[in-house]
Amino acid sequence: MKLRSQLTLLITLFLVSCEPDLERIVELSWNDEQPKLVGYYSVTESENVKVKEEKFYEDGQLEYIGGLDSEGLRHEVWKYYYPNGQLWSLGEYEHGLMEGKKEVYWPDGTMRYQGQFTQDEKSGTWIFYNVDGTILEEREFTPKASDNPKN
Repeated sequence: MKLRSQLTLLITLFLVSCEPDLERIVELSWNDEQPKLVGYYSVTESENVKVKEEKFYEDGQLEYIGGLDSEGLRHEVWKYYYPNGQLWSLGEYEHGLMEGKKEVYWPDGTMRYQGQFTQDEKSGTWIFYNVDGTILEEREFTPKASDNPKN
């Protein structure tokens, strides 16, 4: 068992050390002590590319965090938070388009709705919940792009 935990620790350290160093730049501030918008840049000899962004409420609580592609478009997972710190929504992006899962929560943390996106359009089964967590509705979505076969 001890060997397993040591191996896990070594793998974790290796993976963390492989991540590129990012430069944190405060782009907007609420005041001298509190950032409003922070960008994280991958710095190379030839260019600086913004790869992640964080925005904060005035009290310092995280409002959202998400990744960006080399063109500055939303990419990978984006998370938004209520002012109390509770997760509000989570969505996946691929080069600026919603692609993958979408989850939205009530302020108390219970699921509000969940579904999938395909090329920025709702797809598959979406489930909508009441505040008490019971299912309100299930709805099927078919992306318009799949309605038009390619010639």
